[in-house]
Amino acid sequence: MIEQVLQSDIIELIKKFGDLGVFLAMFLESSIVPIPSEAIVVAAGAIGVPVVSIVIFGSLGSTIGGMVGYAIGRYAAMPVIVRFGKYIFIKPHHIEKAQAFARKYGVLGVLIGRIIPIIPFKVFSIASGTVSTPFIPFVVCTLIGVVPRMYLLALFGASILRYKKISLYLLLFAVLAFIVYKILQNRSLKRNTQNVL
Repeated sequence: MIEQVLQSDIIELIKKFGDLGVFLAMFLESSIVPIPSEAIVVAAGAIGVPVVSIVIFGSLGSTIGGMVGYAIGRYAAMPVIVRFGKYIFIKPHHIEKAQAFARKYGVLGVLIGRIIPIIPFKVFSIASGTVSTPFIPFVVCTLIGVVPRMYLLALFGASILRYKKISLYLLLFAVLAFIVYKILQNRSLKRNTQNVL
């Protein structure tokens, strides 16, 4: 519920301020606001913000937000994060998992974590700060890693705007296919159960 309210507020922010709104939205998402970056970027593309603007301003916002997350991890110390993390939906085991990943892969892990969101953006930034990942490589790898994600998600959002009807039909088809799959799966499960009995 909270995430939905925040998401609608973020979309309004983008509608009102355009490129600056994309920058602010991604900065907030990457540092403290608990909503998925995918939702912001796709929504920005779907409401007509140019893909190039999303890539530039979204990547900068994400990177600076990541720097704030890093600083929180580096200087706030774990007890503070454990105590207040719940307000942005970060639990101790999230940080521990991200720390293990950051320790194992180091700076390369930052790049991997940005391109493929194995661990939520802000969690990984905080964890990178807690394990003292070198700051400059952290920033460089964050920026390099977020650009391709921004581009693909923005492109997807723009395609929704362009092909709203087609997207709606595809979504409807996917839902129907899922329902049929579930029905067939349940029937197969019942048959197997009867055969065992």
